[in-house]
Amino acid sequence: MVMGNKERILEAAKRLFGEVGYAETTYKRIAQEAGIADGLIAHHYGSKENLFQLVEISILTEMLTKIDESLYYASDGLSRVLNFAKCILKASVTPESGFLTLLRCSPFLANTAESDNSEILAVCAQVVEKMLDCLKAGIADGSIRADLEPDLAASVIFSTVFGSTRAKLLARENILGLRFSDEFYPEILSILTRYLEPAQKSPAGS
Repeated sequence: MVMGNKERILEAAKRLFGEVGYAETTYKRIAQEAGIADGLIAHHYGSKENLFQLVEISILTEMLTKIDESLYYASDGLSRVLNFAKCILKASVTPESGFLTLLRCSPFLANTAESDNSEILAVCAQVVEKMLDCLKAGIADGSIRADLEPDLAASVIFSTVFGSTRAKLLARENILGLRFSDEFYPEILSILTRYLEPAQKSPAGS
């Protein structure tokens, strides 16, 4: 499928925001990456800020689609939560997902209080609500411990998953002195499993 100029601009911006950050992603760089005249960017998207917001919405929406696909194959609430987490971790090592843009540029949103970020926040709310639904389903079916408070658990899970992807990014850029093997993400999932699973009862007489 051949992309039109509008789609090429969006894809180029998605890559550049993640690779060089918000400030260094200029119209000129986007135009060079997309192979178009830079005047077309303003024509299709208006401001750079508006383009950035649409990039973020695109990334989050695609991630939600992947999460929904993964949940279809889950057998219970615990596997739903773990599949959810796996989707985020997989996106973090898939360049075309745009996940790097989420990690590198999302703090910019906090500095644009005068802008309307309602669309991005609405998609973020969908991500959180989907996780809460998975947690509640697991508590209901017994695959997740009953004493877990869903809102607190969601905060722990998102902090653990996004924190691990951030740490791996910093290590890749030689900012941290840590080394991450291929077992890092499986270990993150193992930690979440131990956190969520009901306590195993000791056998009678033991």
